[in-house]
Amino acid sequence: MKKLFLGIVLVSMFIPSLVFAQVKSYVGVVRQQYYQEYIDLFKSMSKQLKDEGYNTYSKAIDGYLEGGFGSGFIWIAPDGTNYIITNRHVVSQAESASVEFEDEDSGEITKYEGLKVVATDDDIDIAILAFKDGEKPFKKGLKLSETALKDGQEVWSAGYPGLGSEPVWQFGKGTVTNARARIKDLLDPEISTIIQHSAQVDSGNSGGPLLVMNKNDYQVVGINTWKAVYRDSTNFAIPAAIIKKMIDGISSPESASAEDRAQKLAKVLSDKTQSYSALVNFISYHKAAVDGQKDFESVLRFAPTSVRSQISDAFGYDPAEGLRYACAYQLFKKYGATDDKPRAYKTEIVESTDEKVTIRFKSGEEPQEGEEADDKNLVEFSISWIKEHGLWRVDAGIQEPEKEEIKDGKKKNKKDKKSSSGGISFGGIDALDMAWFKGGIELPMDKSQEKGFDAELVVFAFDNIAGISIGVAKYDVRGVSKFGMQTQGIVRLPLYFDVFSISPFAQGGVGFAGFGTFEPALSINYEFGLQIAFDPNISCYPGLGVAYKVRQFKPFMRSTYEGKDSSIYIFVTIGF
Repeated sequence: MKKLFLGIVLVSMFIPSLVFAQVKSYVGVVRQQYYQEYIDLFKSMSKQLKDEGYNTYSKAIDGYLEGGFGSGFIWIAPDGTNYIITNRHVVSQAESASVEFEDEDSGEITKYEGLKVVATDDDIDIAILAFKDGEKPFKKGLKLSETALKDGQEVWSAGYPGLGSEPVWQFGKGTVTNARARIKDLLDPEISTIIQHSAQVDSGNSGGPLLVMNKNDYQVVGINTWKAVYRDSTNFAIPAAIIKKMIDGISSPESASAEDRAQKLAKVLSDKTQSYSALVNFISYHKAAVDGQKDFESVLRFAPTSVRSQISDAFGYDPAEGLRYACAYQLFKKYGATDDKPRAYKTEIVESTDEKVTIRFKSGEEPQEGEEADDKNLVEFSISWIKEHGLWRVDAGIQEPEKEEIKDGKKKNKKDKKSSSGGISFGGIDALDMAWFKGGIELPMDKSQEKGFDAELVVFAFDNIAGISIGVAKYDVRGVSKFGMQTQGIVRLPLYFDVFSISPFAQGGVGFAGFGTFEPALSINYEFGLQIAFDPNISCYPGLGVAYKVRQFKPFMRSTYEGKDSSIYIFVTIGF
């Protein structure tokens, strides 16, 4: 996962006022306007996460909703069309964007609303914005330099990094420290090298230009994108040649078609060496808004610790990106190739319009008449693709055909039991809860003994499979009811069926009870049982279960009692 390293540095520079004004006139503050569905989703999600105890994620959402800003600069096409060049991450979730320019003399702000993202790239952190309704408020803009940079050459950075929470103009001077840096974590060297320089770049400079002086005129040699916080004055810019290539793609579009994108997705899903993170760039922000919350909550409950940590980190940095990661994980988990489930997907267009394309993915062969399908190899589903920021991406909802069952050599339709309200379907080994409050009644196998009672707190670890419990109990010992305490280890094998889980379990440990004031007793306890927990779509999970419980008493201190009592234990649980 690519990371952006940001910091704060304050520098003032003395430059000729006329040239300075030329730069400042064409560099502005870029702010994105989120999709309304994201605003509504995150307001609701923040409250829900806070209620469920996920305060860190709730605060990350609140910070996200406050919005941020970056920088961008004016570029004029040969036909006079005005564009804003910025970083993709500055406007990645934008339904539209605004740009503000500050007058050098008066400080007056001129703001333009409703800019659309017309071009982005999955691999390169650049976005191109067009003014609303083809407006052309600028006659001139910054020019792209075609001169190759050299190490040690003077460069200038321009933009609006934040001072507090407000953007403040900054124009800084530095030198090129590596004209052709190869840093794979930032940009694949096979696509392009990047410019390493020492001109000031701070949080908010993202998308602003890196400039050189050419015949008393500043020209753009790159777009400032990253800053290394662990080293002084180590900043990185994407070269102007890459910007030009994207600009050329607007007037002569050669962007990948939906079918091309689907074939790339099929290749990733078919490759068992790939990770779910390879799917993130295919996920639309619209899908993340529709499916992201349930996919993210599923990750928090069921995903392996390493995956949960990665997606949580992404969510903490950018909640919308975190939801895309969660959607990518769920897509890969269900359809991605593994050693046990090989895949070799082929694609076919089912329906196509200018705005939406539906493509079928299919792996494996249809069963012959009278044969049973191999579920591991025969997989079929359809994905709708929408165009978002100039790229085809996966839309919400993935359709699977009605399954067929074969009986007496004839195929019959078998309706999918799943529904949007939550049908029952096998979902693999998972668990709803990370802890139980557990309490119930013990029915002794020896009818002469009195009923007992038991209450425990059970906390699970190791992917919610193993845990430890501590509890209190009241039970019959040699005809006398006694209170005791106990601590035990527990192992369960949870099976998740969409709206409930079944957990066979075994637990064992030691207990301590008194036979009177001076007669304590030690017992070895163990039980085997089955618990069912339900998912009512609230913050806790009610359940019930039954177990066979044994206490084997051992001599301890003054007590010489040895014996074994067994009971049927009927209990209820509250999981969370």
